Amino acid sequence: MDRLAFYESLIGKPYRIGANGEDGSFDCYGLAQYIQRELAGVQLPDVDARPATTRQQAEALLDHPERNNWVQIEEPEDLCLVLMGNVAKRDFHLGTYVVPSTVGGVLHISKEAGVVFDDMPALKASGWNYMKFYKRVS
Repeated sequence: MDRLAFYESLIGKPYRIGANGEDGSFDCYGLAQYIQRELAGVQLPDVDARPATTRQQAEALLDHPERNNWVQIEEPEDLCLVLMGNVAKRDFHLGTYVVPSTVGGVLHISKEAGVVFDDMPALKASGWNYMKFYKRVS
């Protein structure tokens, strides 16, 4: 399956807290784990306290030895992790930056729509006003 078909196969998959795709549903961390494993051959660590909040999941990754393999970058690159925040709501979210064609965006999941692909302006317009990008370097 080519990458575009892979991404399209994920669109609309349902949200379920703590899910990592085994039953066809995901939470944001489980979706990032799945994409990294399938496309980059990277195994993100499981979070011991699943289901957990995105903040707890991100902290688990930052505290895990795997963290040493990731660096923060200024501009998004294909398959980098995107940690998003809505500062006003004190809410955090995780996605994966992908470039399915000529335009890149973030593959992530929402409780309402399931897995979606949003470009950067759409994410900012929907309230994700804090973004950090992380690239795996080894």
